[in-house]
Amino acid sequence: MKRITLALATFIALASASVALADTTVPFPSSNVGNVFVSAQTVTADGAVANFFAPGSSVVFRAYAVDGKSHKVVTTKTYKYFYVKIPNQPNLKLRYTPRNKVAMGRYVWTATWKIPADYATGIVPFKVVAVVKAKKRTGSFVQMPVSTSQLTITSTPQNPPGSGPSSTGAAGTKLNFGFYVDSVNGTRPAGAAPRPIGCTQTNVFKRGEQFVLRTWGFDLATGAVLSMDNVTDAHFALPGVANIPLNWGSHGATGNKVWFWTNFWNIPKDYPLGDTNVVVTFTTTTGKTGAINYLITIIP
Repeated sequence: MKRITLALATFIALASASVALADTTVPFPSSNVGNVFVSAQTVTADGAVANFFAPGSSVVFRAYAVDGKSHKVVTTKTYKYFYVKIPNQPNLKLRYTPRNKVAMGRYVWTATWKIPADYATGIVPFKVVAVVKAKKRTGSFVQMPVSTSQLTITSTPQNPPGSGPSSTGAAGTKLNFGFYVDSVNGTRPAGAAPRPIGCTQTNVFKRGEQFVLRTWGFDLATGAVLSMDNVTDAHFALPGVANIPLNWGSHGATGNKVWFWTNFWNIPKDYPLGDTNVVVTFTTTTGKTGAINYLITIIP
């Protein structure tokens, strides 16, 4: 394998233990893409990725889906149902809104959930479900089992330090890979104070903080999850920064660990401010390459 290392002793700011080659691999969310690939994020009304919200506030869900058979991005012409299942709430319908200010890249399906003032506090195990017209093929999205990074209702939310990147959606038409990408704040920033809770989802970072990227995906041609078995190179890149290799490792609580790709970047104190495009790239053993853009915002 070139340019990929197992996270045997690498701190990756997700409270994950080092893993041995003999460990059982449980890829997230499964070992096969299934009928429809679905990816989703939770953001604020100004596009900042977040997972801690107060009762009475609003959560914006944004998502995209790809038909696992045709490899085509799901559109208004091909979908039958696309919605969010929230415990003890009516299903929340996602709408195709590529020009919405909270749409980002492929994530052009959006919906807003006004959290009831009396909704129970704690983790919200939501599911995003997509059904396409062709033979009613179905797929769904669930959150990674890392508690600090899951949608949580709390009276003390961790408010984002600023607004999210300014961009509109660009869904594309046909893809070779289905990717999920997000980022969390690292627990050991090199040049800034740690946040009150580490490893919470965010796409807005202060200079000096630690950016931690997390990703998983599937080769849609084979249906297989992208893992050490079929990937020769995985990395992310930013302007002015050498490629940062992604590590394949296990994360989550003991007894509920899953495997995905991740690594961190300590943001320099003099890094340019504003929106920054992070390009995540995978190359498979067959020589096929896929990439996805992920925007973050750097603030003082």
